Formats: sequence, C-alpha cells, structure tokens
Amino acid sequence: MEELIKYFETLEASIAAQEARIAALEEAQQTNEAVIASLEAEVEELKSRAAAEPQVIEKVVEKIVEKPVVQEVIVEKPIEQPAPKPIVEPTPVVAPTPVVDEPAAPKAAMYGKPVDDIRLAISLGDRFLYQRELFGQNAELMQRTLNELNALGSFEEAMGYINARFQWDEESNTYQQFLVTLHRRFG
Repeated sequence: MEELIKYFETLEASIAAQEARIAALEEAQQTNEAVIASLEAEVEELKSRAAAEPQVIEKVVEKIVEKPVVQEVIVEKPIEQPAPKPIVEPTPVVAPTPVVDEPAAPKAAMYGKPVDDIRLAISLGDRFLYQRELFGQNAELMQRTLNELNALGSFEEAMGYINARFQWDEESNTYQQFLVTLHRRFG
C-alpha cells in the first residue's frame, strides 16, 4: 500500500511539473503572438506608404510567415532544459568625428543613406535591440517615440526630446547606434 501511495505522489509531482511547463509554454506563445501582431501592424503601415521600399516590406513579411509554433508536449518525467544562451548582437562602430584640418566628409557617407522615416532606417534586429535595451521591452513606447521623433524638424530637437524623456546611458553602444539612425533621419 505504501508503494502505491508513493507511486501516486510521484505521479502528482510529475503532473504538477507538466502543468507548470504548459503554463510557461502558453506564456511564451502569448509573447510570440504579441510580437507577431506588432510586426503585422508594421507591415500594414509599411504597405500603406507609397515610398516604402519593397525589400523592407518583404523582410518583415518573411519574419511574420516564420511564425513560431508552440506545441504541448506531455511526458511522464519532467524534461530538464539548460538555460537559454543570451543572444549577442554585434553593434556597429560609430563613425569618428572628422578632424578639423581635413575637409568634412558628407553626412551621407558618415551615417548612411538619408531616410524620410526613421522606422525605415531601423532593421528588424536593431528594432528588437532598441526595444529591449532602450525602451525596456515596451514596443508601444518605442513606436510612439519613433512617431514623435519623425514629426520633429532637426537632430537637435530630437536630442532635446530624447534627453527630456529618457535616462539612457550615453556611453552604451546601443545608444550610439540609435544616434546614427537619428542622423540618417535628420542628416
């Protein structure tokens, strides 16, 4: 009888572990669905713009089509999984400021091709990087900020807006990379 009780206790512990795993998978699926919804909204917005570059739309659509699928897995023993390794994205080196004695390089050569919409200057990988490191995983705050930055008339106004609302580490590579993107908008 004692063996039967221990067997049922083991089963209950296994069921509890599986329920916790299922809850974690459901949470991950909700996160994935939120990211997909955000990307779909961006695709619709890009499609509605006459000046949108076809390559940008195609890249975003490809990411949406690669929608991750979370499946429920039921096993008798809990599966131990190692902690995920952090993804380290390379950050570009910020171009040095020109020396006064030399003729100044054109801004387009220093920062890249100018853009009319800051969102078109941000790659999908950089979008996730900025959202994570500058906007605290808040996609809505990032989108609202980019919209407001687009409405400004100069780089100086954009910097005033950023400094008034955020306390970003000015030494971080992500911040410096974001400034390069701003230069492409206000060049």
